[in-house]
Amino acid sequence: MLSILPLLLIASAPEAPPSATAAASAVPRATPVTIEYYYRIRWGGMDEFRALYAKNHQPILDEMKRLGFITRIETTTPFTHMAGGTRWDLRVTITYRGAEDAVGDGTGYDAAAEAVGARLFPDLAKFKAEEAKRFALVEEHWDVIVNSKE
Repeated sequence: MLSILPLLLIASAPEAPPSATAAASAVPRATPVTIEYYYRIRWGGMDEFRALYAKNHQPILDEMKRLGFITRIETTTPFTHMAGGTRWDLRVTITYRGAEDAVGDGTGYDAAAEAVGARLFPDLAKFKAEEAKRFALVEEHWDVIVNSKE
C-alpha cells in the first residue's frame, strides 16, 4: 500500500505554493485525503459480511475517528442493481486527516489502529478468524482515491 503514497501526496498538494510570508507564519497542516473502498460480496453473503463488518471493523474505524486520524466515515449501498464487473455492494468512504494516515506511513496510524484493535478485541484468535471469514465473503475489493476540488 505504500506505493500509493506519492499519488496521495500529489492529490493532496495545494494548487499554488503559499507566499513566503504565509508559509513562515502558517502552522503545517495536513491536507485531508478521501478514499472510497468498494466491496463486491459473493451472492448470498451480504448479511453475514455486513454483520461481521459492523462487529469487527466499524468499531476500529469509529475509534480511529475519535482519535482524530479519520475525519469522516460514510457507508453506502447502491439503490439499484448493477450487473457484472461494474457491480459493487458496499462503498465505504473515509476521509483521513492526511496522506500519511491514509496509507499508514510513519504517522502512528498503524500503531494506533493495532492498539485499538487489541483493546477492543482481546480474543485475537477469534477476531482474526472472523476477519478471515469476512474477507472470504468478498468477491472483489478495490480502492479509489477521490480528488475533491470544491
